[in-house]
Amino acid sequence: MTGTDAPRTVRLAAVLTMAVAPVGLLLLVDGLLELHWWGTSEAHQLMALLDKIQADYGIEPPALLRGRLGAILDVILGLVCIAYGCLGIWLLRGSIWARTAALVTGAVATLAGVIGVGADSTEPRTLAAYFADLHGSQISDREPLVRALLYPGWYSWAEDIVQGLQVLVSLAALVALGWAVITHSDYFSGRRDVDAPPDEWDNALTRVREQSRKHREADS
Repeated sequence: MTGTDAPRTVRLAAVLTMAVAPVGLLLLVDGLLELHWWGTSEAHQLMALLDKIQADYGIEPPALLRGRLGAILDVILGLVCIAYGCLGIWLLRGSIWARTAALVTGAVATLAGVIGVGADSTEPRTLAAYFADLHGSQISDREPLVRALLYPGWYSWAEDIVQGLQVLVSLAALVALGWAVITHSDYFSGRRDVDAPPDEWDNALTRVREQSRKHREADS
């Protein structure tokens, strides 16, 4: 199969899957930029200042300054999304291994993105909360010092947009592929012989179609 004879649903799933790759590239660049920033002198000065404020006045640093670990996680997720997006080429060709890999990778990428976005959105110790603590304390003069050492203000907005986009595109691709597998499972044949026994996915889809048929017959 070359993909030109792919059903419309399969083509849509493949296109959405391939769309995950550029989003993953943006996430990868975002993580690399953050890693670069953590290697600058400003980052080292900022962490030293935050540690001193915590030691002297007990004000905890904002949790969204995740350090290198957060940046590394963005890089890893970006690479996973790029690999996930590349599977769209083989989905057009009806590859069984690509079908299975895309379903598994899509679920992992979507879940990881949701966890990351959820953790950031529910974290109470944000930068805004930290600055409010400084402003209401006896060391409000430290606030301009902290702001001067922070990364550019647009960076956090760009990161939020990329992370949200990754979740939405990954989820859309996963749902579209799931529907394509249910409606056109016979298209995904790969290199398997015609007389080969069905695999686990085929058996599961057969059960789904059989249950759907029974429900339709019962309703009629």
